[in-house]
Amino acid sequence: MNQATPATIGRYRIDGILGEGAMSIVYAGFDREIQRQVAIKCLHDTFADDPDYRQRFLVEARAAGHLTHPHIVTIFDTGETEDGRPYIAMEKLSGESLADRVASHGLPPASVVMDLAAQLATALHYAHSQGVIHHDIKPDNVMLLDGWRHVKIADFGIAERRSPRARPSGAARGKIGGTPNYMSPERLRGERAGAGSDLFSLGVVLFWLVTGRLPWTYSGDVQRFLRQRQRLPEPPIKPHDPSTPPILLDIIRTLMAPSPEARYQSGAEVAEDLRLARRSYERSREELPHPRLQSLGLRWAMVLGASVVAVLLLGMLAIYGKQRVAVTGLAEDFGSSLAQIIARSAAENIVMGDHAATRALVQDMARNEQLDYLAIADREGTIIASTQVGENNKTLPAATGEAPQQMPNGITSYRARLEGTHGLQNALVFDVPVRYQTKTVGRLRLGVSEAPLQAAQHTAIGVITLVLLTTLAAVLVAAYWLFRQLRGSLDLLVASLLRIARGDYQHRIRIARRDELGRLFAAFNLMVETLGAQREAPIVHTVVHKPEPLAAQPTQLLVVPKTDEKA
Repeated sequence: MNQATPATIGRYRIDGILGEGAMSIVYAGFDREIQRQVAIKCLHDTFADDPDYRQRFLVEARAAGHLTHPHIVTIFDTGETEDGRPYIAMEKLSGESLADRVASHGLPPASVVMDLAAQLATALHYAHSQGVIHHDIKPDNVMLLDGWRHVKIADFGIAERRSPRARPSGAARGKIGGTPNYMSPERLRGERAGAGSDLFSLGVVLFWLVTGRLPWTYSGDVQRFLRQRQRLPEPPIKPHDPSTPPILLDIIRTLMAPSPEARYQSGAEVAEDLRLARRSYERSREELPHPRLQSLGLRWAMVLGASVVAVLLLGMLAIYGKQRVAVTGLAEDFGSSLAQIIARSAAENIVMGDHAATRALVQDMARNEQLDYLAIADREGTIIASTQVGENNKTLPAATGEAPQQMPNGITSYRARLEGTHGLQNALVFDVPVRYQTKTVGRLRLGVSEAPLQAAQHTAIGVITLVLLTTLAAVLVAAYWLFRQLRGSLDLLVASLLRIARGDYQHRIRIARRDELGRLFAAFNLMVETLGAQREAPIVHTVVHKPEPLAAQPTQLLVVPKTDEKA
């Protein structure tokens, strides 16, 4: 329309044109009294004198003028221009229509569809509770603010306000208004349409957002269009987003039910089911696909523990073996030295035949707690003196011990079980020749109990075990603590990835680290920034059908089909 832009409309200064349609034009206005930017919608000259279009325009002001809701465009004022054209002053929105957003950015993910649908459902529930039926819910009349985050319903141009004194609707006067592709069957037939008609239109919008196409195509003939819907009352829903929860598809089918009674009866019911769908979607995203979970910390602790046990055990066994050899060597040195000292002391007594002195020597040595057995025999092997009662004057038994070992000076050592002063027990036995000058004059047998040696070995084993367990516990605690530190970062990364999976491309990991995890966080932030930039860039869909050119689907005034022609 070639129409000059006025300088003012009413009390509003006109700063330019925001948009223009077939029947009306929207100006950018400024209310100088309260310093507020507004959008002013005026009828074109061609339609200003048409009673039907003028009535539609007034209905919009009356229907939406008393609605105050965060998801409905607010109307501030109405009036007429100097040339008699009606106008509506409403809030100026900085966003774009849903149709334009999809055309420039592509179809949104399922999470965004559910959020937008819940906002629209609550807005419709509020409008219906105030007695207002919109009658023209479609992407062109849904405004988006702040990207995909906030939605508002606009254009109540053919809305109907139900009240006892309301004027007859267009359907009652033989005409109906709306966009056929989104209109409910009862509305197309010219029947009285209520809240369920708006909910049906909402279902068509959601069908388009989920699939990228309209369920039916209007070709200009209402009767043919109704028959097309009767042949395909439930068009198949093939979502472009594979993560779309099945409950969302069920919601769309219910909204688009041919019979008003089979649909949702209020927008509140729709919003509640959409919340359930949202929770189902979030649970499916949080339940990451993985086989049976095996704790990385437990596996690390087991590997570290096994490694520590193996290393310490081998080390401890080596130490124990060395310690056992050393202790045994000390015992052998002690026993052989003591036996030689006693043999030298007894040699002269044996030569002199002083058996009493020999017995006195044995009795004196028997007081040594470390000696368990001592016997001295003459050259013929007859025992002269012994610590074991009853052995005197008997023949010294032959050596019957295990692992005999030859030592210097003709000494033989071996292990045997001896009946000594402390009873029958294991002993380290030494057979020592008794020499006087260069001649052998007798034989000495000395038994040293192994009990102290075994006690020392048991103590060593106990200490080694204690050290092993203490070290293992320390390693496991340290491994657990280190993994807890790592797990905190891993949990943060998992939570951040889930937020990105839900479409939150503004999220960033703010924690700064100077290690490999810091590099990982930086790479994550770079990835999100790239994804967000790609999301904001125009998207060309090759797999999903490109959304239909909704701009070519204006609101129309249709003639109500005759009674005998209604399908």
